[in-house]
Amino acid sequence: MAMKRVEGEVPFGDYLLWWLERARQESIHPIAQSSHQFDRRYLAWETVRLARNPFFENGTGFEGYWVGDAGSAEEALDRLLRIGRDALDSQARLYRYQYGFRRKLMKTLLGESADLDALAEWSVMLGALLGRLRCNIHRYPQADAFRRETYRQVEGLPPIQYHEEGDDLQQAYEIRDAEHPERPRLVIDPNHLRTTDQEAWKVATELGKFGHPLVREVLLAKR
Repeated sequence: MAMKRVEGEVPFGDYLLWWLERARQESIHPIAQSSHQFDRRYLAWETVRLARNPFFENGTGFEGYWVGDAGSAEEALDRLLRIGRDALDSQARLYRYQYGFRRKLMKTLLGESADLDALAEWSVMLGALLGRLRCNIHRYPQADAFRRETYRQVEGLPPIQYHEEGDDLQQAYEIRDAEHPERPRLVIDPNHLRTTDQEAWKVATELGKFGHPLVREVLLAKR
């Protein structure tokens, strides 16, 4: 099976470097070493998102939980949009009068800025959502088989590599590329979604970055 190399910026890399400076860490290496405990889960997520997505060419990472349950890509898309809408509705209820924090949440989601409390809030929301979705693994044998195969493909992959580049943080990692899919996968163009669904799609596509190993490690260190 061919390998796919992914390179790019670490989510919130500039903020993480700022945090390291505030924490008097001389380099990224100690926290990066600790963060490797989360690599396997993140690489499994990225494998679903980028390589063996069962429904979409441009997926999110959530889709593996619906194997054997969602009957079509359109049904999976409806569930993704529901994830986004539910997240936004939940925040509107929880922070009804905290308009400043709600703005911070959206700016953090979009990568326009970063705030530790906002990072923590999105991370908790992602964890709770994944906890609920894991119930599908027990209800649908196909979802369990898909998960097992995904983790089998992650075994033996090298750890995520990091290096500083100016004021930002870069990463490189490898996943096993997928074979030709059994059926055509849907390409989602957000511009073709209803205006009310475009924000929900954005939430669903961006949530996974709050499970990045370095983000998780920094949040743990700040507890």
